[in-house]
Amino acid sequence: MVNQLQVFNQQYWETAWRDDPNTSLKRMKKAGLGSNQSEGFANWAKNFDNSSFNKEGVKRTERIIKWVENQINSFEGLSVLDIGAASGVFSIPFAKRGAIVSSLEPSPLLSSMLKVNANNHSVDVNIMNQPFEELNSINSERFDLVFASMCPAITDWDAVKKALRLSKKYFYVSLMAGPKENQLIEELLSALNLKGENTSSDMYYLLQLLYLNNYTYQTLIERHQKTVNMTIDEVVNNLEIWFVDYNIELNNDQKDEAVNYLTRTYGKKIPVTTGGKFGKILVHL
Repeated sequence: MVNQLQVFNQQYWETAWRDDPNTSLKRMKKAGLGSNQSEGFANWAKNFDNSSFNKEGVKRTERIIKWVENQINSFEGLSVLDIGAASGVFSIPFAKRGAIVSSLEPSPLLSSMLKVNANNHSVDVNIMNQPFEELNSINSERFDLVFASMCPAITDWDAVKKALRLSKKYFYVSLMAGPKENQLIEELLSALNLKGENTSSDMYYLLQLLYLNNYTYQTLIERHQKTVNMTIDEVVNNLEIWFVDYNIELNNDQKDEAVNYLTRTYGKKIPVTTGGKFGKILVHL
């Protein structure tokens, strides 16, 4: 329980965020996605690239960009650092709007996808294939807008302060604002007689620290869901990752039982509904 003195203690929130075992990056590592060299990461990257540029993905990207655009008026001529740019889900539409984009992406695979996508969309972006952690915020160029959407590099307050130092005008960050939701996993929890643990929210810590440090910012927290139909093989390949979001690591017997349940209950396609609360913040500097 947080007492009244801790609520207004910056060091308390910094330490709590840094030491929380259930923040986004730590859950990714549990799921085998902590390294961009892992097989799990390669599969995730390909799926993420596909979903970024399909009809639903473009619609989602436009919704986020419009929210930022309504506050900054225009991207034309704006220098943008896109942290964790992936395959260009935001870098490319920024460039199409006239921004001067530097895309920071540590994964060679995603960087190569970004290069191809930028060429296919006839835009120029400066691809920086290095981790955010290695970027020198003291000697580096500063940018009008530093942008970090659901980026695992924003792991604690030190990372946020670094991003703020790199920005001249605006810093955008989006994070989970609550636990991830997966209706299929919740169904399996009941079938397997398992109970998931509550997970924390990076956004919760960030809001406390921005407030305590007197930053001016606008924020929006929304709940979103989407449903996709997947084959049983696709579901099985994702089971262990999805269960980690509920702080559960399946053993072989439990995984076999889950597969048997899915086979008995569903046909060739399984509807998978995922979502949760998502928060976005634009800091005005």
